[in-house]
Amino acid sequence: MAKPAFALALLLICGACATERHTTVVAEPARAVVVPSQAQLIAESRAACAAYGLQSGTPTYDRCVANEFAARWPG
Repeated sequence: MAKPAFALALLLICGACATERHTTVVAEPARAVVVPSQAQLIAESRAACAAYGLQSGTPTYDRCVANEFAARWPG
């Protein structure tokens, strides 16, 4: 009788101290990267420079378009 009681007590003691840890890793969904076309970037650059009040065909306007395009170009 003492052996089964001892075995039961040992099982209860060990069972009370046991812990389990589970780690679940969930991958984030891939995001689509949309790169605007060169024509779209040039159009946006021209529109920005015109919004700044620059006149098209002037060296300042052309420099503005080149700078805006370079700033918008990915990479």
